[in-house]
Amino acid sequence: MNEYLLPLLNKAYFFLKFRPRTEKEIRDYLCKKIIKTHWSRDDVEKVIEKLKEQGLIDDEKFVEMYIKNRLLLKPKGKNLLKKELILKGINNDLIEKYFSLNQIDEENVAFAILKKRWSRFKNLDFKRKLEKSLRFLVSKGFSYETAKKTFELLSKKE
Repeated sequence: MNEYLLPLLNKAYFFLKFRPRTEKEIRDYLCKKIIKTHWSRDDVEKVIEKLKEQGLIDDEKFVEMYIKNRLLLKPKGKNLLKKELILKGINNDLIEKYFSLNQIDEENVAFAILKKRWSRFKNLDFKRKLEKSLRFLVSKGFSYETAKKTFELLSKKE
């Protein structure tokens, strides 16, 4: 790699220091950095290729890591996870590939999320409880059907 690209490579290392990034995130970050410098977009692409060779950028691994962390720390439904990954610049094919190989038990995830929130709804009448529960779960990326099923399960356990 050309020595004059080392400072740009160091900027990418710094950006990667905090958490794994997608190729798009790195590209966007470096493109912002080169606006008032002597580097070009070709230089950014060379740096990205170097990072790929070093295994520091791998969108497929990023998808896997991101979804596992999300489900563990801030659980969300499949729809919202897909939307977040697309915003991070992940190719839709990679996302679909992950979900076809790895099944997520959305019903259990939705149940756990709603169960935590359930005590807030205890003093509401049935209709308001239903509305709030469904709205909450749908906003977390679950389908209407999953949300309704989850509500019914929690209602029976009351």
